[in-house]
Amino acid sequence: MKLIGLAYAGTLISFLLIDAIWLGFVAKNFYRDQLGHLMLPKLNFAVAAIFYAFFAVAIVILAVLPGLEAGSLWVAICYGAVLGLAAYGTYDMTNLSTIRGWPVLMSVVDLIWGTMLTGVASACGYLAARHFG
Repeated sequence: MKLIGLAYAGTLISFLLIDAIWLGFVAKNFYRDQLGHLMLPKLNFAVAAIFYAFFAVAIVILAVLPGLEAGSLWVAICYGAVLGLAAYGTYDMTNLSTIRGWPVLMSVVDLIWGTMLTGVASACGYLAARHFG
């Protein structure tokens, strides 16, 4: 149980920090330029917290734990990347198919970002469990 807790903490903290840097600094203007008319004036932190908490659980179950069982960081990264592509792909492709004027460029960037972010967070969860467990 301690191992799972460490994996979850490493995954959640890294995912939050990296995504906060991406959304708050690196790509802030990009998302605003692409979705400005759809964006809320203020982030709904409660809804965001629910997403991050549950997605970190999914990353641990579907990527970090298989990586730990295989004894392979690369298994964790690859499973995480596939999960990120599936999750972000679901969001972006659904929006592309249902929302008039949804920007294709934003979806492409977001798919790449979600794939990379989830792979990196999986690696961090794996390393936290291996190092501290």
